[in-house]
Amino acid sequence: MNVQSDIPIVDFAAFTHGNETSRVAVSARICAIARTLGFVYLRGIEIKQADVEHLLASMATFFDLPAAAKKPLVRARRANADLRCGYVPRGREHEDSSTPSDIKEAFDLFRGDGYYRAAFASARSDEPTFAPAVQALVDDFATFHARCAAVANDVLRTFAINFRLPESYFVERHGQNNILRLLHYPPVSDAVLAGQMRVGSHTDFGTLTLLFQDPTAGLEVLSAGGRWLTAPWIPGTVLINIGDLMQQWTNCDFRSTPHRVDVPSGARAQRSRYSIAFFCEPNSETEVTCLPSAQNSNEPLFAPVIAGEHLSARLDRTLIEKS
Repeated sequence: MNVQSDIPIVDFAAFTHGNETSRVAVSARICAIARTLGFVYLRGIEIKQADVEHLLASMATFFDLPAAAKKPLVRARRANADLRCGYVPRGREHEDSSTPSDIKEAFDLFRGDGYYRAAFASARSDEPTFAPAVQALVDDFATFHARCAAVANDVLRTFAINFRLPESYFVERHGQNNILRLLHYPPVSDAVLAGQMRVGSHTDFGTLTLLFQDPTAGLEVLSAGGRWLTAPWIPGTVLINIGDLMQQWTNCDFRSTPHRVDVPSGARAQRSRYSIAFFCEPNSETEVTCLPSAQNSNEPLFAPVIAGEHLSARLDRTLIEKS
């Protein structure tokens, strides 16, 4: 499938399966894009399109449940990574605090089924709630989560190579706070409020994000020149973007880019949109401070920050109503 995109596409297999020369070349290419646009498609990753479509189908079944069935899964969304798990109803978040609530619902999943049971001990007493649609998500997510973590770790290695650090530098500082977020953007009615979006303009607040989309359009990325670029669905790829903490680590050498999901019109407004986001965030105790090899590292633009504190503060700012 030949899709035109203003966002570059990189063959990542040349990094994961190539020789040292090709690995360095891919690293340089990805990092050059991170400095300018902050978004890049990767082709040739170890996650198959069939795996993505299988999870999208499980998601659609879950989000089609009546509100009464999903309500017991609403999480106690506190500023604590250990509790970031559960269902987020429509109207609960706004990524752009200057606008009304985002037109979306979500389901956040942490690492393992054991964690899932602990997080939802009270809800699990109502077994019909969990069968079969919720259990399908639980069964599918662990494998997909692990595959996303492996891809994210390889991307982190490209960053380390570029900054002349040990290849495991960033990998060793990640792994505890990775979140898989399943997103549903329901059909849009005529009752859209002024300024309301499916997701308002925002930057991601961790290190990097992996995004898998369905064929329904809507994601837009702000170029350095101030133009909103369409980020199309390209099967067989994952869309990667830089987050705020990576921008800070690199002293603004890498760009954490604003992006949004528009409100569709016409026939597209009558269709749901689904996407899968994997947020790769530093371990809570990690100190994010300017890298010695970053651009203008002798003049840091940010004070050092503890990752967990930063993530908690940013998470709180997206909430409209705490559950």
